Amino acid sequence: MRKAIVKAAAQPLIQFLVLGAVFYGLYAWIIGSRAGEPDNVIRVTVADVSRLDAAWRARWNRPPTQEELAGLVRSHVREIALYRHAVAMGLDQDDVVVRRMLGQKLQTLSQNLLELSLSPTDQELRTYFTANAERYQPPDLITFTQIFLDPDRRGDETLEDAEEILGKLRALSEPTEGIESFGDSLMLQRYYPRKDELEISKQFGQGFAQSVFELSPGEWHGPVLSGYGVHLVYVHDHAESPAPEFAVVEEMVKQDWLGDKRRELQEKFVSDVLASYEVVFEDLPEETPEQGVEAEPETSG
Repeated sequence: MRKAIVKAAAQPLIQFLVLGAVFYGLYAWIIGSRAGEPDNVIRVTVADVSRLDAAWRARWNRPPTQEELAGLVRSHVREIALYRHAVAMGLDQDDVVVRRMLGQKLQTLSQNLLELSLSPTDQELRTYFTANAERYQPPDLITFTQIFLDPDRRGDETLEDAEEILGKLRALSEPTEGIESFGDSLMLQRYYPRKDELEISKQFGQGFAQSVFELSPGEWHGPVLSGYGVHLVYVHDHAESPAPEFAVVEEMVKQDWLGDKRRELQEKFVSDVLASYEVVFEDLPEETPEQGVEAEPETSG
């Protein structure tokens, strides 16, 4: 019996209902003083004004003036009045937009409540870190020099020129000395120290970056293509990043763990909610229901 209770308590839907009941009770206690008020009374509390003030500060990075705050309160009252009137008229019934928004609000509320139970242990974080170590691996760094050959200037002879210049570069006693006379002008630097693949991609394109990281250090290579044209590349150093240390990335690991758990609990919560309903399709072809949604056709009579 005890195991069954523990197992049930671990279900996201049960956790949501319990936590929701606690917060509902707290909410009911706070607003108890409003009980018995007519439906046409809109009470603006200090908490309401504080919330409006905080929202303004968060958006505009400054406190609202008295006139602006009064405008916020007027908008708040107007919103509540219109909402109550719309509900009284039944406008919230069978409305796709309202239905979707309420569903999203329930999901957000359930996520916020379920997060209260999320508190990973050190061992859980270390296990997660080990299983996802590649996420926290710093990128490799490469140092290189590039010489640009402009196809617009050289035309069909670009690749032939590249082979000729490459031979001259490889014959140099010092691989990068006196190379200013080679190549064409480009509004980018020639020497790039300790750059990762993403940084290089932003300047030369992904194809160029991937190609450069495949080159061996200590010699000239080419031709290497980019969106600009043709390049000859000398790799000075290719530094592989060391394995990440848990202590350095612990906070990042925790946030990732929480993010994965949020998604996991949210999916489980929605699954549990769906499991409490019977889905019935009326007079639809058999292939219409999506896979995974069990349906029972209604029988007449």
